[in-house]
Amino acid sequence: MSSVMSCILERRSIRAYTSEEVSKDDVMLLLNAANWAPSGNNMQPWRFSVVMNNRELIKKLSSLTVYHKWVKNAPCLIAVFLDTESLDDKFPSIYLKHSQSIGAAIQNMLLAAQELGLGTCWIGEILKNEDKVRELLEVSEDLQLMAVVSVGYPSGSDLKSKRRDISENIVSWL
Repeated sequence: MSSVMSCILERRSIRAYTSEEVSKDDVMLLLNAANWAPSGNNMQPWRFSVVMNNRELIKKLSSLTVYHKWVKNAPCLIAVFLDTESLDDKFPSIYLKHSQSIGAAIQNMLLAAQELGLGTCWIGEILKNEDKVRELLEVSEDLQLMAVVSVGYPSGSDLKSKRRDISENIVSWL
């Protein structure tokens, strides 16, 4: 099996991390993987804010989600934003297209992290506190929060998951 398929099948959402710090080089690899996601007309609508080696800021950000008990222990958080200046009022569907591109960028990060032996969790629930996240990260109102990704070394290793049989999800094959 290819390493890409292995990463896809073995990746899990990690909610418990060791205290080991993540290297800046590894975070740059994750961001570079995200940056190579497909985007319509190569608009690359994503922007990132990285928080690492700043326990106080991580604690403040974690307080903005119901998952604060484990988010506060992540050595690194990556906030992913949509640059709303890339939107075009003439084409309202571009928002959906850009959102899909950002989803692909996040997935690239998660898979690259898996390959590096890092654990991640895609946190969408924090979106309800978007304004507070932007304020803490000191980012422009032109950036719309799309997710926060926690990154660190997993403290456990035997996570199980299951999926429905693919035949249950195929609605048509013509």
